[in-house]
Amino acid sequence: MRDRLGLARGERVLAFARLADGGWVVATGTELIAEDLRLHWDRIARVEWDGESSTLLIEQVDVPGGPLSWVLDDEPGHLPEVIRERVTDSIVVTRHVRVQGRFGVRVIARRAPGSDELVWQVVVDPGLDPGSGQVQAATSATIAELAAELRH
Repeated sequence: MRDRLGLARGERVLAFARLADGGWVVATGTELIAEDLRLHWDRIARVEWDGESSTLLIEQVDVPGGPLSWVLDDEPGHLPEVIRERVTDSIVVTRHVRVQGRFGVRVIARRAPGSDELVWQVVVDPGLDPGSGQVQAATSATIAELAAELRH
């Protein structure tokens, strides 16, 4: 399986499960692999496991169209926990800033495995226009503030 996955030398498989269609979902130290998809942990926004339907839902960062959905053939083992742990470990800092009333933006700094570079992600609360001047100003100010805090 390691050869088929094309894992880098020294890359460890942390957890895996068989899909109902016969494929595999594999969690390594750096990414989630399923079918023809490879997602670094910092590219996953949310993971959800539904034990009743044996369905794993993966919401990607900045990818519209809803979450990916995989039905597992057997027990997931530690796969859902490993995915959550790796996604959480990629988050360096997160801050929610109010823009209008209780609505605002969540700014998240994440780090890809094996990298020191930060990737900034912004989640705008429903009901706010992501293109508005207020949202843009709050986002820019928060990123600048967090970047300065992380440098010290």
